[in-house]
Amino acid sequence: MTKAGWGDFRKGSPRHVEVGLLRDPYRRKRLHAAPLAQGGLLRDPGRRGGFTVAPLAQSGLLRHPCGLGRLTSAPLAQGGFTLIEISIVVFILALVALLVTPKLHRFAGGDARSASRELAGFVAALEQEAVASHTIHRLYYDLEADEYWVTTLVPVGGVLEEGAPVGTKRRLPSDVQFEDVATAHQGLVTSGTAFTQFFPSGAVTRTTIHLRDEDDAKYSLSVNPITGRVVVTDGYVDTVGAS
Repeated sequence: MTKAGWGDFRKGSPRHVEVGLLRDPYRRKRLHAAPLAQGGLLRDPGRRGGFTVAPLAQSGLLRHPCGLGRLTSAPLAQGGFTLIEISIVVFILALVALLVTPKLHRFAGGDARSASRELAGFVAALEQEAVASHTIHRLYYDLEADEYWVTTLVPVGGVLEEGAPVGTKRRLPSDVQFEDVATAHQGLVTSGTAFTQFFPSGAVTRTTIHLRDEDDAKYSLSVNPITGRVVVTDGYVDTVGAS
């Protein structure tokens, strides 16, 4: 607001209405703060025609530093943060999360443990499917591509023929791979493919699947040949060779 005398604050003047000032009720040509502007402007205690900031308006209007009776706007960011400061803090937090999350993930078992449990659940579900559908299923493991998929054996002219893969091939997480697979009919398989067969009676080929992650943590999945139950164990366990 520019320097002005009392004449600029005439009755009805929009200038003094905008800053929340009302004419003195005793008509002494003084201006006082409007009731709704208690956190706005107050009359200068030195009666020099200027206005000071009320205690509740510390982030609002301030007295002009030259003492000319002018009012200036206080910085809106007083006591706060600039956009650049906030951006830097967000960037640092994101960087810390990026560095810490993988370590926490590995500490909790990481992808290798999750992949073991997922594969164990898939084996258990496939055993139930073979019983319900009265169909022989085979679960293949590709030790080169770290993939696994299901096929079905169907009788054709008195001979069982293997059909195309059922559904899509599943892949282990990028940092998890097959160490080897041991079955009762194939022995220990360290390359190529191996498979577990599921029968309509509920029987399953005795199988032990070994998974390894990039930190060389190993997990063993042991398939019970009678119940089809899968047990996941930390470390390398050779249940097929021990039987």
